[in-house]
Order: sequence, then structure tokens, then C-alpha cells
Amino acid sequence: MIKRAFTLVEILVSIVLLSLIVVFVSSTIVQTKTNNVFFKEQVNKDEKSFIIFKILYKDLYELIDGYSFGNKKYSMLSLKTNNTLYGINQPYVVWIVQRDENTLLRLESAKPITLPLKEEKKKYIFIDRVFKGCKSFIVSFSKDKNSILVFLDLEGSKKNLLFEVKLLR
Repeated sequence: MIKRAFTLVEILVSIVLLSLIVVFVSSTIVQTKTNNVFFKEQVNKDEKSFIIFKILYKDLYELIDGYSFGNKKYSMLSLKTNNTLYGINQPYVVWIVQRDENTLLRLESAKPITLPLKEEKKKYIFIDRVFKGCKSFIVSFSKDKNSILVFLDLEGSKKNLLFEVKLLR
């Protein structure tokens, strides 16, 4: 007699093996999705820090006049530059950290910016929330005013930004 069918034991063993394979594959897919979300967030944070670096660097590189003051953790940078985001000729720009939310702000206006902002002047000032979660923003001019050193510590970013801009005066 020729046996042409599978036995019940063979079928049960194949179902168990198939279910183990499905469990391993599904857990691998879930882990891959989790890693993908994590790495996307990290890349987005690094891209944001690069954009911040680019804007700040251009503001400083095209500097006409400026000054900075602050404490050990946060500086306020006030300057007149040729770099604009809003088509203003030689705008006045202020970089400051809003301390209640640690938000790095960039203010741009055609007229000098004085803080605190008065209500009637707010409509003439472009305010950009550059980054929420700024741990530290320190700007220091060299003694001869020929270069500027900037330190920026952004929450969630792998590396701190530290760069020097040589001025073309």
C-alpha cells in the first residue's frame, strides 16, 4: 500500500514551525519600524541644526555691525547684516533664547530692534521660532572684533555646534 497523504503529526509539526517563523519575522519587522522612526527623528534634528548653522553663519558672515551680551548659558546677539530671509535691505537681526520654553528665536526688521518688544512694533518685526529646546547659546566677539565664536547646544542633537566666523571688515 502506497502512502500518499501526510499524517496528523507531520501537519502539526509544519504548523508549529511555520508559526515560529511568522513570530520571528513579525518581531523583526516591528523592530525595524521602531528603528526607522528613531533614525528619521535623529536625521530631522541634525537637518534642523544644519539649517540653523547655515542661517546664523550667513548672518554673521555678512555682518555690518553687531554686539552680543548675556550670561554663561545664553547670549543675545544683535546685529545689522546683509543676509535677509524676508527681502529687507540690510536688516537688523536679533538672535535670542526665550527662556520659559528655551526656544531660539530670530527676529528680523528694517528698523533697529529693542527688547522688550512693544505691541505697536511687533507688526514690523518678523519673528522665527528657530528651535525649541535650546540648552545653550553663547556668542563671543574676539577682542579685535575680527572674528566671532558661536556655541550652540540643541536638545536631542548628537553634537553641539561650535564654529568661528572670520569677519571681512
